[in-house]
Amino acid sequence: MRIQIRSRNVVKVTEALRTHVERRLGLALGRFAERIGRVLVRFSDANDHRNGSAMRCQIDVSLRPSGSVRVEDTDADPFAVVDHATDRVSRSVALAFEEGVEALIGPRTSGSGGSKT
Repeated sequence: MRIQIRSRNVVKVTEALRTHVERRLGLALGRFAERIGRVLVRFSDANDHRNGSAMRCQIDVSLRPSGSVRVEDTDADPFAVVDHATDRVSRSVALAFEEGVEALIGPRTSGSGGSKT
């Protein structure tokens, strides 16, 4: 799993924020590491009239053998936006792999699977 961090506009990614991103993504996606190609994290200014000076965090995850997941979150606190986005991307990646497995082996069923007469 390769993690790339980029920033747009006037957003400054400090070393502390970079370390936080890598740690959080490692925890959130570590169990899927062999099935993930690249993880691209983009920070940009989400400055609008409602949020004041907020930061946008977009995370793109390329899945192996194919597919991708993208999540985005906005918050005034850069560490909080990373926490929210990594939580969401973890759930989205897990769901994507679960749906991929169901497509290969069929949907899961509950119950005994048949009726006795």
